[in-house]
Amino acid sequence: DVTYGWWAANSVVTNRSGRFIASHIGHTGLICFAAGGSTLWELARYNPEIPMGHQSSLFLAHLASIGIGFDEAGVWTGAGVATIAIFHLIFSMVYGGGGLLHGVLFDEKVEDSEVLQAKKFKLEWNNPDNQTFILGHHLIFMGVACAWFVEWARIHGIYDPVLGAVRQVNYDLDLSMIWQRQFDFITIDSLEDVMGGHAFLAFAEITGGAFHIIAGSTPWEDKKLGEWSKFKGAELLSADAVLSWSLAGIG
Repeated sequence: DVTYGWWAANSVVTNRSGRFIASHIGHTGLICFAAGGSTLWELARYNPEIPMGHQSSLFLAHLASIGIGFDEAGVWTGAGVATIAIFHLIFSMVYGGGGLLHGVLFDEKVEDSEVLQAKKFKLEWNNPDNQTFILGHHLIFMGVACAWFVEWARIHGIYDPVLGAVRQVNYDLDLSMIWQRQFDFITIDSLEDVMGGHAFLAFAEITGGAFHIIAGSTPWEDKKLGEWSKFKGAELLSADAVLSWSLAGIG
């Protein structure tokens, strides 16, 4: 029964979970297109004789930080940059098509879908079981991304600003360091510690995501649901945002 003014974000998709998904997929497509297009634009005008910071090279700098576009000695080669940019443009069209399908052809509400798995992702803001189920899948995806980053650094290598070159980095999973660096992560000066923080995040997020997905069916969770009389979806999202930012600080 909640209503929002026309100026509120996502107001037109209130109680329309299928259209809510469509808007998010569309936003993802726009971001992907911007990343691919901007990378190609920066690549076309890039001058390796001038520092990236003096050329406003935001996207190329991010690629350089994970060892793409430069050789092991830190010399510009441009290898792989255009390919990654084009892949982003292609995937932006895929996301755009998915957004159109959910916005035009698919059911307005996920719960009306004939696909059993899709029904599980309906949005019920006053249902903790439903919200934690969706949250669990988000955590697993973020955990997989962290694991990918750790393995990329270990196998391919990332840019080490101290050496001025790309090198392979094996993570150092030091739990005492991770605990101590919760609030002073800016002072971290070791790439091994950075990768160790991401390795810990991968484990914590995947484990936590799996717990959130299955916990709703446990007797303990059923009991707790009855105690959450003041549960609000906004509170869950706020807590998730705070947790994500604090954990991100480890890396």
